[in-house]
Amino acid sequence: MAFNLTPRNINNSGQELAGAALGDLITQLAESVAEGQARLDLSSAQVLQELAETRVAVVPRIQQTVSESGDVSYEQSPPVEVSLLELGVLPTFFAFSEATVEVAMDLKVVEEVDTSGTVKSKPLLYAATKALQTQRKLNRNVEISTKMKVKLTPVPPPSRLNVALDVINQTESTTTAEAGEETNG
Repeated sequence: MAFNLTPRNINNSGQELAGAALGDLITQLAESVAEGQARLDLSSAQVLQELAETRVAVVPRIQQTVSESGDVSYEQSPPVEVSLLELGVLPTFFAFSEATVEVAMDLKVVEEVDTSGTVKSKPLLYAATKALQTQRKLNRNVEISTKMKVKLTPVPPPSRLNVALDVINQTESTTTAEAGEETNG
């Protein structure tokens, strides 16, 4: 199943339906949460790409020397360009840990019947809000409310994103090897 992750026009509200099968409403909620999760994941992947492409100059080493007279001097190695990702900056990944939607609606059992009176489908639970909207228009005291609550939780980045950094300091190993040769020779 592919997601249509193109931006939506929020001004285009579409056509309001008088009702729908409750199972379809629940399925649409689940698909909306899945689409939202896919958008979150793609957003984190885009940030990851930006971090990998953004390069900054970093001075990898600064040597501080204190002379016998107490004077302090500093010497720094030349700057090296690295990506923000190489510096260890990682995007935050989020996951929906909870999604709740509460809607006031009428529920009724509906079955499809053809013109001869034969039942064409099994009974279906049908949700509608039209009667509640009519009661609201007539200023009857009816509580109609919709409530949506979504909880996002930060999650660790994918395990393959945590790359081990191996540092090989050839200057120290060469110095150690040369020192070892001198003592042996």
